[in-house]
Amino acid sequence: MDAPFAVEAENIFFSYASELPVLRGLSMRVERGCFACVLGHSGCGKSTLLNLVMGLSRPSSGVVKINGAEAEGPGTDRAIVFQDCSLFPWMTAQENVAFAIRHARKITKQASAALAADFLSQVGLYESRGKYPNQLSGGMKQRVAIARALAMDSEIWLFDEPFSALDPQMRRSLQSLVSGLAKCGRPRTVLFVTHNVDEAVTLGERILFMNGGVISGDFEVPFGYPRVPEEIAGTQEYFSLVSRLAERFCDAGRAEEARQ
Repeated sequence: MDAPFAVEAENIFFSYASELPVLRGLSMRVERGCFACVLGHSGCGKSTLLNLVMGLSRPSSGVVKINGAEAEGPGTDRAIVFQDCSLFPWMTAQENVAFAIRHARKITKQASAALAADFLSQVGLYESRGKYPNQLSGGMKQRVAIARALAMDSEIWLFDEPFSALDPQMRRSLQSLVSGLAKCGRPRTVLFVTHNVDEAVTLGERILFMNGGVISGDFEVPFGYPRVPEEIAGTQEYFSLVSRLAERFCDAGRAEEARQ
């Protein structure tokens, strides 16, 4: 029987070298097929949590589980988009995406190239598919990284503020693309890190508020899919949830100032 939770963290502690713990007993569970946004101030440990879920780091104590089994390292069941793109500089945009596809899907070089071109088209980069990373802007490189993650067809998608380098129009377009692909066909489990309240409410069905190295709040988003941001933004439910999250942000900021 499949595990009901795609991602589990049980009493996780994590420190970098001799520094104080970044994560301090963090626990959470994310159901299979859930789109969960991890919301919190910069520096609260959101990126660290994604690295642990991806298997790029190991907790100092506690356990991270993927589909019921302890995470032993990276795997193609998970795809991640970092803030810094992490593209191979010697490969073109299409080659970067196709390489990940071949590794994850085990298909031919020709099929992976065609699929890479399709996903680059979906993020608006078909005409730039033959360019190398040093020929692309920061926002374009980030879109290549997003196309690469989506094209891998992994069960779990991990996003670390993937739209931060994009203009508002492209951000909305890719929000729609990611949420649409996550919820059509085979549903994906998504952990989407952001410090943008509007983005969390626009995308997620659960919002996990992170503060002080733990998940300090778990909010249900009262909107189904597909969503039209302009429509939900005018509702009382949207205003109420955004207000609660903004208040939580302010409280967390005051608490952090007090600790310093």
